[in-house]
Amino acid sequence: MTESPFAQVGPTLFENGYSPIPIVPNGKVPGVMVGDEWRMFKGWNEFCLERPSQFQVNQWAKWPDAGVGVACGRGLICIDIDQEEIIEPLLAILPVSYVQKKGRKGISLFYQGNTEVIRSKNYRTPDRVGLVDLLAEGKQTVLPPSIHPDTGEPYFWWSDETLLDVGLPALTELPNDIAERIGEVLRHFGYDPDGDRATDPTVADHPDTSSSHTSNFFRKLNEDALARIEAWAPKLNLPKGRFLGRVYRAVAPWRASGSGRAMSRRSANLSISPGGIEDFGTGERFTALNVVMKTLQIPESELDAAVQWLGGCLGYDFSPNITLTMGPKTLAIIAERERQARGESPIRSAIEEALTPPPQHEWQPTPAPVAPSSNVPATVVAEPAGELVEEEQGKAPSEPQPSMADLEALCRGIPGLVGKLVEWMACSSPSPSRPCALGPALIWVGTIAGRHQAGPTDLRTNLNVVTLAPSGYGKDHARKALQRLAFKSGLHRFLAPENFLSDSALRKTIEQNPVCMSLMDEFGGFIHKIMDRRAGSHQSNMRQMIMQLFTSSNGFYSGAAAAQETAAPIHNPCFSIYGTSTAHDFWPSMSGRGIGDGFLPRWLVLPISGKPLQDQPVTQPYEPPDRIVEACRAVFKLSRKGGNLPDMASQPVVNPRVAEWGGDGLEAHKWYREHFAKCAEESAEDCKVLWTRSIEIALRVAHIAAIGINPERPMLTDDLVDWGGRLTELSTKSCIAEMKDRLASTEKQAEYLFVRRMIKEAGPNGITTTSLKQQINGLFDNARYESIIKQLQDANQVSGRMYTGPRGGRPAFRYFAAA
Repeated sequence: MTESPFAQVGPTLFENGYSPIPIVPNGKVPGVMVGDEWRMFKGWNEFCLERPSQFQVNQWAKWPDAGVGVACGRGLICIDIDQEEIIEPLLAILPVSYVQKKGRKGISLFYQGNTEVIRSKNYRTPDRVGLVDLLAEGKQTVLPPSIHPDTGEPYFWWSDETLLDVGLPALTELPNDIAERIGEVLRHFGYDPDGDRATDPTVADHPDTSSSHTSNFFRKLNEDALARIEAWAPKLNLPKGRFLGRVYRAVAPWRASGSGRAMSRRSANLSISPGGIEDFGTGERFTALNVVMKTLQIPESELDAAVQWLGGCLGYDFSPNITLTMGPKTLAIIAERERQARGESPIRSAIEEALTPPPQHEWQPTPAPVAPSSNVPATVVAEPAGELVEEEQGKAPSEPQPSMADLEALCRGIPGLVGKLVEWMACSSPSPSRPCALGPALIWVGTIAGRHQAGPTDLRTNLNVVTLAPSGYGKDHARKALQRLAFKSGLHRFLAPENFLSDSALRKTIEQNPVCMSLMDEFGGFIHKIMDRRAGSHQSNMRQMIMQLFTSSNGFYSGAAAAQETAAPIHNPCFSIYGTSTAHDFWPSMSGRGIGDGFLPRWLVLPISGKPLQDQPVTQPYEPPDRIVEACRAVFKLSRKGGNLPDMASQPVVNPRVAEWGGDGLEAHKWYREHFAKCAEESAEDCKVLWTRSIEIALRVAHIAAIGINPERPMLTDDLVDWGGRLTELSTKSCIAEMKDRLASTEKQAEYLFVRRMIKEAGPNGITTTSLKQQINGLFDNARYESIIKQLQDANQVSGRMYTGPRGGRPAFRYFAAA
């Protein structure tokens, strides 16, 4: 089978720093394949500001007969001259272009320039005869060897150098006033500046397929406007405008009534909702910017005025960040031109120096995580009398515990699909929380990749995560957002029940669908059910089953046989759990059994503290964006070599896609493996077990992030391993800190810890006896309370004294936690 034009040159263009896009076969417009059918590629303009991902390029290269184009912008500019007689006069005022192409007529010249200043422009005569097209941000142009639809022949390069050879920084640079210079030349050929338009959707080789401004800038503007309708729609003063729930309904004033009714008698057929804008009277659909321009009667030539009005209502800054990629040949060309500018003769050694990779060095994290000191708080063990274990004396001060700021920092700037999911789930809520979104994002990507991805050490992508946040933190927003994404992407079969009443129900769920994830709310209650010593075997057995499923993902799970059912093996189970709870509910339920038998070490625990943000601007749409839906489908499809057949528990995955080490990934893995081993050695005896699975969790997290970047060839780079290692270390250290204050093995010990925690959480102002008893609220009698206070004072863990509160007033007796 002959390779498509895109397959021939698209990957090379991408490697050279450009944004290749697929073109409809024998056409001029960007397209996508849906099944066996080609459709118009809506939203291709986003690649004018942000390059496609590697796996998108690889996927497009598989589409049969796909043409190839390049998105302009990010510094890339193309000047397309339509008329042969104009070529010579324009070449006289244009800088020399070393990269040129031809189609049916004229010539196209490629340059670099400041695309924030140089904007796309179509030069035409008053009777709309095309002269020249200045293609910058928001435009694309078809490249060789795509087939021209009029001639049936391929486009071809007119110069020795091509975009396949020369990177963007090596192209000739255009001056910022190039548009005015071109306009002056074209006056002699009938160009009328007064009748000029900045854009036109009918350009020959580079049509703008977004009639409603769907470049990345305008697309984001529209998404933001739909997410915050209340910020701008009422300010338009549309006739009969009012909210019906989340939908704003009004009369479309820019058109006459189809039945001839007066404005006061017309129906409110214009619907502005988070899902889109539609005029039910005509069936037309609009963007928010369309509605603003039509309502305020702003002409297309004054587009900037509409953007400023709408953007002012939303209060956002859409400035793009430009990243340029330079290949070896580009670096060589730049070095050669710089020498020529200095009047120096070519020196081969200078070029070789530019191509020389940086020297190798021993890998170290920057900054390196600090290993825990020997006085890491130990788990409080049970004693017959319920007394507290005395703290170890004479040791160095403890290191600072992981903070909320540390967790927030790890949740920002995550590359690939995981990062996009975190940003969407967090920023589509008026109470955004990236840490609350991180767990669902990791588990979702790991689940849709399923049993078909294996890490370099043969670990799979199942992962258990629990997020612990105070009540009112909006923990359910990310979970519900993920459910909407699952249904919109058609991948909802991966959602398992939200709770299980018995080990039999859990096993049958995995047998029917070996790849699934359970989103559990009130997770503390579930933990209490499977940890309670008084629970029946049908519940307590679930704890052991969850542990075995976690470690059996690269083999098979057989389980235990029962009288009513046989133990049929489940091959490569990929079962994940995402739970949400409060720390107050979770830790008392997680008894010492969960530590000793290795249950807790198999979990990534994300502790959230502080007050949640409230009434923040919603900068992401409520519904899943199409780009995220497409990326999820790509991860699902590209992870599976055998198509879309459902996974079967009775059949093993023989040849999973094995991830590779990238960069210094292997060195980072070795560093963290030794680092976690040292952490275990220096921890208190009861805490050592928590470090046993840390390197495994870190690699699973890094592997899932790598799949989100490129599911066809995931690479665990040192950056990803470092990120996974830091996140896992934060989780483990947080668990150790919480064990000291919350985890107990007996009810009496839990009472001691409860009282101590109440005093500790009161902070530097302490807590009065009355307030402390109110919080105890009858959990135990007064005699027990007095006994606990005496034990805490004897252990030097709390002290009591007269103290005047922060507001002054009469001194009162208060308890304070020991420093």
